[in-house]
Amino acid sequence: MMQLSTERLLLRPFKRSDWHALHQILSDVDVMQYSLNGPYSVQKSKAFLEQCILRSNNNEPTLLAAIDKHTQQLIGSCGFFPQTIQRVAELELGYRFAKDYWGKGLATEATLALKRYAFNEMKLTRLISLINSHHIASIRVAEKNKFRLEKKMLYAGKIPISMYAVMR
Repeated sequence: MMQLSTERLLLRPFKRSDWHALHQILSDVDVMQYSLNGPYSVQKSKAFLEQCILRSNNNEPTLLAAIDKHTQQLIGSCGFFPQTIQRVAELELGYRFAKDYWGKGLATEATLALKRYAFNEMKLTRLISLINSHHIASIRVAEKNKFRLEKKMLYAGKIPISMYAVMR
């Protein structure tokens, strides 16, 4: 099971005991403003958690719990999930943090650690990040980690998204 440590974060597999803290983040309207799926219901949050646990148990790339090292609290999720973009299999690197942790460079820190892990340990040669085209803060995180805009498209025929990519 993948576990990473950065200066301020522990990135570890999700546990069922993360349920409440995770749901607080995934159901927050502000946090999910640019999500392609909007705020999560209780059922959707539970399904998300179970999927992450299953993928981790199967040693598949997945999203991880982002734990604040100082407080030991779950403050977000970040990691990998498979995507198919125009019939091409890709691995997306994504992140989402609770509002109280925005603007502190944590997404940039987590993304750098995950990118290094993907290229050095998983031996990947490419990662993508799908970002709502209006989400300027998330675009800045991608750009700070050397992701470059590759294409723009519409999600579900209506939400403008930008696909950023980085090569090893």
